[in-house]
Order: sequence, then C-alpha cells, then structure tokens
Amino acid sequence: MGLFKSTQESLKQTSVERVTTGIIGLDDKMEGGLVKGSVNLVVGKAGTGKTQFCSSFIYAGAKNGEPGLYITTEESVDGIKDDIKAMFGWDFNELEQAGLVKFISIKPAIPDKSTTADITMITRSYILNVINKISLAVKELGAKRLVIDSISVLEMFIDDKYLARVALMNLTDKLRQLGVTTVMSGEIPETSEGLSGSGIIEYLVDTVIKLDFVPVSEEFKRTLTIRKMRRTNHSTLIHPFEITKQGVRIIEV
Repeated sequence: MGLFKSTQESLKQTSVERVTTGIIGLDDKMEGGLVKGSVNLVVGKAGTGKTQFCSSFIYAGAKNGEPGLYITTEESVDGIKDDIKAMFGWDFNELEQAGLVKFISIKPAIPDKSTTADITMITRSYILNVINKISLAVKELGAKRLVIDSISVLEMFIDDKYLARVALMNLTDKLRQLGVTTVMSGEIPETSEGLSGSGIIEYLVDTVIKLDFVPVSEEFKRTLTIRKMRRTNHSTLIHPFEITKQGVRIIEV
C-alpha cells in the first residue's frame, strides 16, 4: 500500500508542467521551474533585483517562443527597456517587433479624496479597468507569460483592507483563468518585516520568492529565498545570487 501511494505521489509530481524562471541555477531549486499557469510573487526592498528577475522571466520565455506581456505600474516603458539593455544587453524592442513581447504602462490615477464621488466606487472601477486591460492585452498577444511590476502600487491605491482583499483576489483568480504564468513584483517597505505592503497578496498567490540585500556581507550582497510554493518540493535555503551581464545567477555555495 505504501509503495502504491509513493508511486501515485511520484506520478502526480511529474505531471505538473513547469516553465523556466529565466534565473540561472534557480529552476532546479523548485522541481524544474514555476508551475505553468500559476501566479507568483517576487518581493524585496529597494535595490534587491525585482525588475531584473521580472525581465529575466519575460526574456527567457520570448527566446523560447513564448510571448510575454510586461505591465509596468511605476516606471516608464522606455526606462525599463533602457535599464535592461544597459545591464544585460537584451533588446526588447526587437522582441516586440517580432511579436514576442509587449510592454504596457498602467498607472493609477489617484482620486481626489476631497471629492464628493464615492471613493469605493472609483476604486472598484479602477481595479476592474486594470483587470480588463490586462485580460485584453493577454488575449491580443496570445501571451503565455505575464509580469506585473509592481503590484505594490495597486495595494497602496486601496485603503480599505476588505476591498483590497476582494480586488486582489479577483485579479489573481482572473490571471489563473487566463492560463498565463504570472510573476508579480512587490515592494517591501524599508521598516517592514512582512512580505508586502498590504499583508494580503502573499496569501493569494501560489509562490512567494523573497529577495534580500545584505550590505554587511563582503562576499555576497543579494540573497533569494523561496518562502512558499504550492505543488512543489522546493528549496528552503537562503541562496546568494548575483546580477551579471549574462543574467541573474544563483551562486552555489
């Protein structure tokens, strides 16, 4: 009976379809990569490498013929492209022309709270608009991969905790329905010990990967930890990594 159960579990694990993260040396720490169609969160404080992680994920997919959609909610599209080209030499303009990548800027128009308009209604309308824009862009591109960089702006936009949870739940549910493999970035405030600004999104996603910056270390300054990952027997170790001209690379120690 025990052998039969073990065989069943083994077959179940091997049947999970994976997609590469694009991070050198990371996939084998999570049984081959991210679960296809999952929603994944990469969090860290400023300067820990979140945008580099996101761009690596999209770039790896494009090079493998998997179209990717990159949603930016803070930085300009040209700014991200220029930064990545300077850092890694990757030309996202060429990939866009080939129909393998699309960049879209969706920045929230913060409502004036002195207005007589119903703030709750405005917030719901904005979130629905974001979900509809993402859904339409995914379908138009035929995207297999999606980046939202970052989710923190959407969290900050919603003051009410209940409304924030409902909105973020609707977003993550819609992304799963679309069938895209999603990586969201999230900013951890400098004074926070949590995993996000709202304390909500980490419970709704399938994976949480935490990036840290350790200025006291002379040899390694950035580290990565897989805090949770559904349907995966993943590493729980703290992995140092570096950002090189070839891409983001896990350092084996």
